Amino acid sequence: MPVNHRVKDDGSLVDKALYRNKAYKNPYNDIEDKVGVRFVVMLQTDVEKVCEVIKQVAVQEGWDATQCRNYNEERRESPMLFTYQSHHFIIRNKRAFTHGGILIHENTPCEVQVRSLLQHAYAELTHDAIYKKKTIIEPDVVRTVAKTMAFIETADEFFQKVVDRTESENILKNESFLDTLFEQITGVQPIKQNSSVIIYDTFEHIINDNFEEEMIKFIGKNPQLGETIKEKMATNKFYQQSVVLFVYWLIRRRKSTLESEWPLPWDIVSDMAMDIGVALSRVT
Repeated sequence: MPVNHRVKDDGSLVDKALYRNKAYKNPYNDIEDKVGVRFVVMLQTDVEKVCEVIKQVAVQEGWDATQCRNYNEERRESPMLFTYQSHHFIIRNKRAFTHGGILIHENTPCEVQVRSLLQHAYAELTHDAIYKKKTIIEPDVVRTVAKTMAFIETADEFFQKVVDRTESENILKNESFLDTLFEQITGVQPIKQNSSVIIYDTFEHIINDNFEEEMIKFIGKNPQLGETIKEKMATNKFYQQSVVLFVYWLIRRRKSTLESEWPLPWDIVSDMAMDIGVALSRVT
């Protein structure tokens, strides 16, 4: 999602200062989210990456960054509690500066929120219904909201497991190698589509420690592949992916495994086999 920023309007500012049981001595100065920025990313691991960047940039640029909410710590302190989850930082500039023709005074606070997409969905759905209500919320409603958060936390963890499984260290390493090799022989930067993930996942078990060496030898024996791929990529996006080199290698070196385990439509393999003069037993 695009990064969202906002300046709290007068009504929200007054509401927070006077109507939410906040013991502010100087509301305007004490309220730290008059200006806010929100990062919504896919997974909890992405949340952690953004938080690390915020901390690093704050040090590099000389900003004060205080993490006022850390849901990992909150979960450790209250493991039985399922509620709103988000990382919150208060960022303050140590020096005055001008941005867009506006003077930003020294020590101006800005709240930065970082959360996953599912955490954001929970926050958006419950913010007005629960947080801003001035009436008493029935306990069964609060309980339902808590159960929803439990499901969301579980779903976040499941999605992370899926990503970890499909983007194992071995797959990422070999994909990076093939990306470099592809660009070297074609002069074109490869793209990535879902088909490459499926292929790598299917044949990961046959990739060993000698894979890179074998691929380099294979390309050396088939120097025409670069031009062949460039000709075909104009009409078929499959040839714009570096995984195409892996498939050519499978056709030549692991033909029987390829024929028995290929997970996608077979016609692309038939065409590629003709490119390197390999006869296949499988027809469809």
